Amino acid sequence: MRKTPFKITAFVLALITALMLFGCVKPDDPDVVVDVGENTPVPVTAAPTGTPAPTDDPTAAPTGTPEPTQNVNPDPSKRKVYLTFDDGPYDYTDRVLDILAQYNIKATFFTVGRFMFRYPDTLKRMAAEGHVIGSHTDSHDFNIIYKSPEAFLEDVAKWREDLKAQVGYDAGAYVLRFPGGTTNSSIGGRSGRGAYVEAVNAAGYYAFDWSIGFNDKWLAGNVNNLPKPEYFWQSYLETYSYYGKTDPLIVLIHDTEEESVNLLARLIEDLLAKGFEFDTCDHIGDNFLM
Repeated sequence: MRKTPFKITAFVLALITALMLFGCVKPDDPDVVVDVGENTPVPVTAAPTGTPAPTDDPTAAPTGTPEPTQNVNPDPSKRKVYLTFDDGPYDYTDRVLDILAQYNIKATFFTVGRFMFRYPDTLKRMAAEGHVIGSHTDSHDFNIIYKSPEAFLEDVAKWREDLKAQVGYDAGAYVLRFPGGTTNSSIGGRSGRGAYVEAVNAAGYYAFDWSIGFNDKWLAGNVNNLPKPEYFWQSYLETYSYYGKTDPLIVLIHDTEEESVNLLARLIEDLLAKGFEFDTCDHIGDNFLM
């Protein structure tokens, strides 16, 4: 018996509807840019959930919004990548600034209060060369900053006063990074971070996690006991393979780690070869939370 036109038409309509519902693009399509949302897995670069004890070692730790830094390569056809450096300034930060100057790249430095006092000339150089200086809190002490959102803001306010004292003016942008990121257990993880993020936003700050990095403060991830440079580079490649299509793409590096600084030029060359241009976090204009 011949199929009726009605049955054929119904079948075609059902097929079209299924394609519209489920789509034809694979999740790993290289042309798809992923917008990170609440259900995105925690990146490999995220610190373990344990809270480190405060220590003097850097591995532990509004007066008007400044004008955004000038975008070095304003090409809207290219994807942006944001180099960010945590915990400094430190012994190796001037080498970071030398490398950035060589490539005419501006970066974002999330600085810590006690090291701003130890390296005032480096801090002044950051500001003079047009880099963004953001807050990584004054104390970087989890027992202080994560008592409450109010305690966190008090520590950030002290950071800004210390920055002004060292540079001579308010050189800080209204961008910050929570020590340990917003997924760490001391802030309550994703389910408990809301009060902290709302508090810093109300104070005029945007908060930034990161997408990719060297895992240079998570040596527990080096299960194969690789030499540090090899482990750091492998971590970068792996995190890029997972999160390289996130937008914005934010790189975390610690300028307190010499091996990380030694890899910086190689990292820049790799990102340039991938077609990225570099920008600073004050141009994003929103939180970036993993």
